[in-house]
Amino acid sequence: MIERRITFVLPEDGFASWKINRLKALSGMFRSVVVLLNVTKWERANIEHPLQIMSLGSQEFDLCQIHIEGSDAELACMVFTNFISDQFTLVNTAHKSNQLTNIALLSNLPTFHLDFPLSYLHHQSEIDTKSAAFSLATKCITSSNPALICEQFAQREQTSSTAIGHGIALPHIMSEAIDIPSISIVSLTEELDWNSPVQGGVSMIIAIALPHNASRDVLLAFTRLTRSLLDPDYCQLLCTSHEPQALKALLTHKLAQA
Repeated sequence: MIERRITFVLPEDGFASWKINRLKALSGMFRSVVVLLNVTKWERANIEHPLQIMSLGSQEFDLCQIHIEGSDAELACMVFTNFISDQFTLVNTAHKSNQLTNIALLSNLPTFHLDFPLSYLHHQSEIDTKSAAFSLATKCITSSNPALICEQFAQREQTSSTAIGHGIALPHIMSEAIDIPSISIVSLTEELDWNSPVQGGVSMIIAIALPHNASRDVLLAFTRLTRSLLDPDYCQLLCTSHEPQALKALLTHKLAQA
């Protein structure tokens, strides 16, 4: 089954009633199932049920996604993308219309605002060992001593496996060799054994590296993110996000909610 997603931010009038009705009308043009996910509120509803959409309590600057699943999802995604780019703030679309995204505008929205600098990089990789994973993750982290960072990730792993279940590994360290808070994402083409029979293999590595003297704001933000990763539904949302910009939006927004 084909699935496509569109990620966007709500404007001042949120989901005005006429917009909800228009989304319902667009959905009726296709055979696909169309679901709205308000990521901020962590609530969802079928686009064909306007009252359910209104009951989500959506507000300005909420991060939302439309999930389209069905045989004509590609065509539906194109049509929905055009409407959403006109009436909302488009973050990312699975359709070939990402040129409609205003990156400069997104960086200034409260949806993604952080009170600290953040280094964020994402890689799609075919690596098949943990050591290779740490090496790749370290290349994406802002550090004065990359070799030390790679070693510290390996040492942390010797203490206990950082596999957290639901297909995700969460290697994390605090180090004097870290210049700014960093997130390094490695999406794997094949599931990797993370030496955790209980939690199983991983398809996504979220490596976190924080300065040794990280501020309270940084600690609160990353605590919120790591707690969210205990939710299997949130983990599934991340692991099934195939658009790098959408994945970054999901993670950055979670940090910004702290």
